[in-house]
Amino acid sequence: MTHYQSPATGNEISAVFHGVPPEVLNNIELIDATLHEGLKIDNFTVLGSLPHRFTPLGYTTLVLLAESHAAIHTYPEHNSIYFSLYSCRGEEDGSGAFEHFRASIPHESVTIINNKITVKLNDA
Repeated sequence: MTHYQSPATGNEISAVFHGVPPEVLNNIELIDATLHEGLKIDNFTVLGSLPHRFTPLGYTTLVLLAESHAAIHTYPEHNSIYFSLYSCRGEEDGSGAFEHFRASIPHESVTIINNKITVKLNDA
């Protein structure tokens, strides 16, 4: 039996989709299915999910992966969706899931949040 050892760094993809039509923001089934389809494309192992619908509008879900996690948050008052995915399988992992979500969810623009800043602290 081979023991799996993760790489030294994982990959985080965080983005905000702007200008999402209200009919898409309110279609929780579409958003959730699109996220799960993308995770399947990248061969993630879904362990479970915790969805929540807000009243009167809004949706958030957290998907626990064997490889880490993914999350979606909608902001109907701003016509936007926040997408977050972290994978411990290495750099560039998860890009297929992100690209699938980007291609499938109508939007006007996307802001990628760069989380590649590294600060090493020596507290000794």
